[in-house]
Amino acid sequence: MSRRTLSKKKRSKKSGKKRWLAGVAILMVLAVSVTVFLLYENYRVYGECYVEAGVDVTVQDFLRRPDSQACFAEGSDVIDSTVPGDYFVRVKTGLLAHKSTLHIIDSIAPTGEGATVSLEIGKECEADLFVEQIVDATAVTVSYVERPDFLMPGLQEVHVMLTDAGGNQTEVAGELFVSLVAAELTVEAGSMPPTLRDFVIEGENAAFLTNMGSIDYTVPGDRVVELSVDGAEYSTTMHIVDTVPPVMQVKDLQSFTKVPRSPEDFVVSVEDVTGVSLSFGKEPDLTAEGVQTVEIVAVDKGGNETAKEARLTLAADHEAPVITGGEDLTVLAGDAVSYKKNVTVTDNCPEGLEFTVDNSAVNLSEAGEYPVVYIARDASGNETTQTATVIVEARMYDLETVYALADSVLAEIITPEMTPLEKVKAIYRYNVTHIAYINHSEKDDWARAAYEGLAERKGDCYVYACTAKVLLDRAGIHNMDIAKIPTSRTHFWNLVNLGDGWYHFDTTPRSDHPTIIMWTEEQLMEYSGRHHGSHNYDHTLYPEVN
Repeated sequence: MSRRTLSKKKRSKKSGKKRWLAGVAILMVLAVSVTVFLLYENYRVYGECYVEAGVDVTVQDFLRRPDSQACFAEGSDVIDSTVPGDYFVRVKTGLLAHKSTLHIIDSIAPTGEGATVSLEIGKECEADLFVEQIVDATAVTVSYVERPDFLMPGLQEVHVMLTDAGGNQTEVAGELFVSLVAAELTVEAGSMPPTLRDFVIEGENAAFLTNMGSIDYTVPGDRVVELSVDGAEYSTTMHIVDTVPPVMQVKDLQSFTKVPRSPEDFVVSVEDVTGVSLSFGKEPDLTAEGVQTVEIVAVDKGGNETAKEARLTLAADHEAPVITGGEDLTVLAGDAVSYKKNVTVTDNCPEGLEFTVDNSAVNLSEAGEYPVVYIARDASGNETTQTATVIVEARMYDLETVYALADSVLAEIITPEMTPLEKVKAIYRYNVTHIAYINHSEKDDWARAAYEGLAERKGDCYVYACTAKVLLDRAGIHNMDIAKIPTSRTHFWNLVNLGDGWYHFDTTPRSDHPTIIMWTEEQLMEYSGRHHGSHNYDHTLYPEVN
């Protein structure tokens, strides 16, 4: 073999060894890289986590560094933070899913507030009724520390133990009231009042503290009843209930279309201890001719219902109403008119009949002849009209007539031996006892106002003042008129002078019933100030007033 050939073989062996060493180096680098990668990945997630029961647990709680893409992987336990224990989860973060253990612990004892329980003697209950507003992150059981005596009347303290899922405990004190009377009693509406023995379970000496006779047993509802048993007072609830439906009898009806109908039209009788309301099961069709079935529903105060069916037969109505007595009327100006007096309306179907009077063209305060229209319309729309005439005659008010009326009144209320003051008082008494107050009068004619006061015996303050004026004049009493300064309201009264100056005289009745006879200026102004300026007037016009 030549030297050249040997040289080539040596070089080949050296080259193969280098390649092998290079491959080993690469494998070592890969192994280190994988190891570093795995160590890094495993470092992302805590191997164990501890949380207090009740705390919300998220995937971020398991990460050493936040990762918005992290999530629980398939195979993880369902976490219930209200149940202590160990939960095994797989957390997906980065390229791998990592195992971790969640330890939910309960180290906080439950809390609660004691409650009072009232029971009839001999009845028992579970311990959880003696505590309320329990607060704990886990489920809590309640048990008696010492079972109470359910046969001992009166109030006793009861201790219960709250135990949560972590074994933490809290003792709470409540109260038990053992009653000798029933906690509640149910009676049927309309029945006889219950007796003591209906309420009292045990005890020798019992009495009602509530007046049982004052209770309305026909009205459903709850009533508090107080009793005393063996010297102790008790309170219980009586439920008045209505469980019996109404008894109803109905009838068939024949009528005309468009006539309004109510459920009551079909009812012959309805009986129930409590009040009853009636309604239609379905509103009848009042436009349909022929026969239809109508359901009438009666519901009592207890909500009990009775339904009955009746037949409604409807026919068309083409007959118009008839108006009788709508004749012409004659009245004096200022008088009122009763337009419907002596006027009657008849119709083949009086139900739903409307009768109206159109007197819009009549002016009762001014003489003349005016039309008035009587209108009758039945439920089917048939209509009859009739026109009459209202003749308004002028009312004549002459002074001679007014004076004659005043003299007639004075002859009855005044005697010759009376003093002027006594005459003034007599006139005052006549006005306030013989004239009825109405809030209206015409104020442009004092004679007319005086006539209304003396003849018609009604009117407002102007009528009272004018009536007093003519009586004072005819009685020989010096007087003059006076009026309030006009505002939203006016007022009129008189001034009287019996020889020693002018004094106020007002016969108009007022709600507080003052007797304004010979009042001084000071008296009247004091009264006016207390009554919203009722008698404020222009003093410059009456300088002589005392």
